[in-house]
Amino acid sequence: DEADRMLDMGFIRDIKKVLALLPKKKQTLLFSATFSNEIKRLSNDLLNSPALIEVAQRNTASERVTQVVHLVDKSRK
Repeated sequence: DEADRMLDMGFIRDIKKVLALLPKKKQTLLFSATFSNEIKRLSNDLLNSPALIEVAQRNTASERVTQVVHLVDKSRK
């Protein structure tokens, strides 16, 4: 789920090496709660005719989800 962070850390070369070893004919699925523009560009480059399915507007929470913040001190994290 942290694909954009992995790219920031330089894992793209490793990902491309793994993809080069896979069969040409394959099915690839990407799932993400946070699909950045960089990941979208990467998926367009690596996938054949990718389809994007969104269940809500980008960067919005579902109306059916209640979000709660629980503050804890550092020693309890």
